[in-house]
Amino acid sequence: MKPTINIRPATLEDAPFLAITIMEALDHPVYDESQRTDESNEILPKALKVCQSEDTMYTWKHGWIAEIDGKTVGALVAYDGTDYAERRQVTFPMFGDASEDFLEMDLETGPGEFYLDSMFVIPEYRRQGIGTALLKKGIEHATRLGIPKVTLAVDPHKPDNERLYRSVGLRTTGTFFIFGEDYHRMELATTQPMRIDILTVLPEMVEPFIHTSILARAQKRNLVEIHVHNLRDYTTDKHKRVDDYPYGGCAGMVMQCQPIDACISALMAEREYDEIIFTSPDGEQFNQPMANELSMKKNLIILCGHFKGIDWRIREHLITKEVSIGDYVLTGGELAAAVMTDAIVRIIPGSIGDEQSALSDSFQDNLLAPPVYTRPADYKGWKVPEVLLSGNEKLIRNWEMEQAVKRTKELRPDLLK
Repeated sequence: MKPTINIRPATLEDAPFLAITIMEALDHPVYDESQRTDESNEILPKALKVCQSEDTMYTWKHGWIAEIDGKTVGALVAYDGTDYAERRQVTFPMFGDASEDFLEMDLETGPGEFYLDSMFVIPEYRRQGIGTALLKKGIEHATRLGIPKVTLAVDPHKPDNERLYRSVGLRTTGTFFIFGEDYHRMELATTQPMRIDILTVLPEMVEPFIHTSILARAQKRNLVEIHVHNLRDYTTDKHKRVDDYPYGGCAGMVMQCQPIDACISALMAEREYDEIIFTSPDGEQFNQPMANELSMKKNLIILCGHFKGIDWRIREHLITKEVSIGDYVLTGGELAAAVMTDAIVRIIPGSIGDEQSALSDSFQDNLLAPPVYTRPADYKGWKVPEVLLSGNEKLIRNWEMEQAVKRTKELRPDLLK
């Protein structure tokens, strides 16, 4: 009968075992004292100091301990990759000369990922499900935190390890260069990415935009899927027409029901949609609160208006939300769809490197953003406010709030209402 395995968060007292875990993962055997080398004896105290610290990659706060009958038998070090680059800059120098090999490594993880860094199980307790239990705990924790992806690196010379990781759902997706060679990168999606389907008669206006900058990065990180559908592919007209003259004889052309209905029906047959949005000049005004709200949805359709508009019956029977980006008329809704998509996706955690930056943008709290400055502090006699150079966090935050309120009163007093 398999023993009962208890997995718990590590404490500071577990730092010595976590240091052993890190060393073993780095191929420096130290658990069995008879296998220790002079090099490993030199590095182990440094690894212990790293694990005892709170601002490193391998801090005890990133540890999980496996116990059987109260005895520590294994450990996992795993963490949110958002501040990985900063923690790495703190961690590697603490290893002294041993850090030289680390400095040339690729970044192993980043925002939007929960990284399973190091794991170790005492030899006599292996093949009892402890490693699997630790990995599942890491995946469960990432899911609870809402981090969309679990990742790890595996030595290509250790196929048994890769088989273990595959058994809990991780799959090989590429390689990165660490410790002097290419390691396999493995990952597992903890949540389905958000999906946005854009329906248009001019896909060439949208495609370049969604494959650039933050939108491209968010798709690469599996945070969002953006699909562009050409409505001409859904028409039954042999000439690929999607518009016709309006009843009543007024000027302009109107988008027909059939291709729009066919496209939406095909998509809805595959999944449920939270909103089917029509970009319309008479729709609800798009703003930051709406972007925040839509960023928490799972599946969205955005129908781009064109010509004189769309057949009213589509608006009556299929559209759930009509949205305008401003009181003006555009040639089509493609630009509006692009604006909305950008505003929605950048709010998804992991889309931008510094999530706090998105939360402090203009309009997030009905205030305009305060002035921002960068180096040099004095340019042509134009000086940065002294408070921003003071290093006093409280004074700086107070100044920023005062400036935000001041600018909003002067430029957009309507927001304060």
